[in-house]
Amino acid sequence: MSLMIFGMGSITNAMRGKQLLQQQGIRAYIQRKQEVTNGCGYRLAVYDRGEEAKQVLEHNKLRITRVIRDGDEG
Repeated sequence: MSLMIFGMGSITNAMRGKQLLQQQGIRAYIQRKQEVTNGCGYRLAVYDRGEEAKQVLEHNKLRITRVIRDGDEG
């Protein structure tokens, strides 16, 4: 099972993103990053359909601040 995490610009964008993904049949989970160094700290986690989720978010002009694949915080 692959994991993709999308850093979001705000909690509002995270909530909108989750709703948009659910409408496409993609499960997404809102997470709050423990230590926030920049940005709002909210992110969306998507299992297995990460590339498709990224396209949906970008198509709907939601700002993605960072993409993490397979939990690699790098």
